Amino acid sequence: MIELGAVNFLRTILTIVLIYYVVKFLFRWWLKRKVASAVKQKENSVTEQEADFQRHDKGKVHINQDKPSSSHTSSGGEYVDYEEVD
Repeated sequence: MIELGAVNFLRTILTIVLIYYVVKFLFRWWLKRKVASAVKQKENSVTEQEADFQRHDKGKVHINQDKPSSSHTSSGGEYVDYEEVD
């Protein structure tokens, strides 16, 4: 009767260890799929935002310079008087 208890005890321990490793494997597999799905969804979101940004041309800066008139022939620009402060 003592041997029967030891055999059942070892069988229970092995069953628990086997269940632990199976659950651990399945959890890692499930977690990898979830992370890959989240990354893919985030990439799609970013590409949609970039496409929307490019469609609306937000952030573009256009600088239109007027041609200098003939009265200002010097290339030095305007003179600004300044005073040194001690």
